[in-house]
Amino acid sequence: MKHVEVDNHKLMFHPERVAEWKKKDDCVPIYIEVGLTNACNHRCIFCALDYLGKKRDFMNSDVLKSALRSMGEIGVKSVMFAGEGEPLMHKDIGDFVQTAKASGLDVSITTNGVLFDKEKREQCLPYLSWIRFSIDSGSPKNYAEVHVTKQSDFSRVIENIEEAVKLRNTKGLETTIGAQFLVIPQNTREVVKLARILRNVGVDNLQIKPYSHHPNSLNDLVVNLKRFNKLKKPLEKFNSERFEIKFRTATAERIEEGATYPRCYGTPFFALIDAKGNVIPCNLFYENEKFTFGNLYQQRFEEIWNGERRREVLERLYRRDISQCRRGCRLDADNRYLHRLKNPHPHDNFI
Repeated sequence: MKHVEVDNHKLMFHPERVAEWKKKDDCVPIYIEVGLTNACNHRCIFCALDYLGKKRDFMNSDVLKSALRSMGEIGVKSVMFAGEGEPLMHKDIGDFVQTAKASGLDVSITTNGVLFDKEKREQCLPYLSWIRFSIDSGSPKNYAEVHVTKQSDFSRVIENIEEAVKLRNTKGLETTIGAQFLVIPQNTREVVKLARILRNVGVDNLQIKPYSHHPNSLNDLVVNLKRFNKLKKPLEKFNSERFEIKFRTATAERIEEGATYPRCYGTPFFALIDAKGNVIPCNLFYENEKFTFGNLYQQRFEEIWNGERRREVLERLYRRDISQCRRGCRLDADNRYLHRLKNPHPHDNFI
């Protein structure tokens, strides 16, 4: 089993891109998250984007495939299909995955897994670096309560994962198959149950993630650090050469501490594309034209990234008070590293 780092940044593995950023205060992004649709088959009580309401937008297939090719051409390294809704609800998910891979991008999916049927498994799995299933309970009843869906979806997800593991092993694929469990007050007693199920199914890892409140979200389900950390010891017994619990203690500590830097340095390394084709800095800015770089229905991705509009938005973003941002956001660890590069310690040359 390959060890995968999920509780820290990975910018140290991209020194050329970091050097570009240090020189220009900008660079080609390493990683793009794409929302294929804002529709979802679940209404999770912890959804960070609950304030957006119900939507039914689906990305135009030709527009997105063109954008994926443009990303590959300018040097983007990876793409994850996730976003506001459930990516497997888009009928062309397999085509997108294959186009991205053919464009030189590493590809991944985050999904609730209910729709990962035989056809989608065969279309997607051979081309993915990894797939992560969001399963935030260990029993049908609690799963239905936190995902706001029917109880039968729980067994369906587990069955789909089991079939994915079989397909991966039969075909000798390199795809990492993992799951994540977002800890909220309503599910803390479920985590050991899920770990036992997934270890037996044969997935590679289970991430235990702390909840972080999105500033615009209607829900606020924070579990304090002490209570979160109490879940770690009962899970340690499940670790083996074939199955790893990734308990995200460092992320939880960063959430509790809050930002230690004055601005978001990591924005040039990442972008998000929503289901309407808008390119935005992060998930704080859905449906916020003031912080939208551009739209793929109007411009190629490369034109948006190198355009004057994006530079204007970045200047506006850098003037924004960092305290308005989400604690422990996706770029938090990157920002701490980049801030240190901007403000070196006097002993840094003593390696």
